[in-house]
Amino acid sequence: MISLPSIKLSIPDHIKAILVDDWENVTKNQQLVPIPASKPVTRILNDYLEQEKTSRVPGSSQADILVEVISGVKEYFDKCLGRILLYRFERIQYVEAREGWISTTGDFAGKTPCDTYGAEHLCRLLVSLPELIAQTNMDQQSVNRLREELTKLTNWIAKNATTYFVSEYETPGQEYCEKARGTK
Repeated sequence: MISLPSIKLSIPDHIKAILVDDWENVTKNQQLVPIPASKPVTRILNDYLEQEKTSRVPGSSQADILVEVISGVKEYFDKCLGRILLYRFERIQYVEAREGWISTTGDFAGKTPCDTYGAEHLCRLLVSLPELIAQTNMDQQSVNRLREELTKLTNWIAKNATTYFVSEYETPGQEYCEKARGTK
């Protein structure tokens, strides 16, 4: 049996607490993170990239790895959002957003999941990544390098939490709640 490289990603306690509150807001209080996010995943990752690039030598392997990791996180986010990052109560909101992405008008026209969702959903991805990475064929050295980059990113998000996380969730109308519960 081949052992797959494992990755342990240390998540700051502050992010863990935000994710617990996020879970309660959505699943227990039946509230939603407003979308499109005022500071979507694309902006968060681009802000991080711009800041982090200043500590890397341009053209170095460290600079290249940073760009590659950020690009990979965006790709994983776009692919995983509808599959594993949503709570059941958010699915109707997602379906509506997805319909908007293929539209030519409206708040979501021409956007992607990374352009629509924010820090809450990004952090849901970050805590899921170790399990996803374990299913890849990455060698241990690459896994270690990736863990370093993801740890830096996660710590940076924690440090900038007030900038990127929403302060208030929205309470949808009764029609949405009935659709989400499957009673309409």
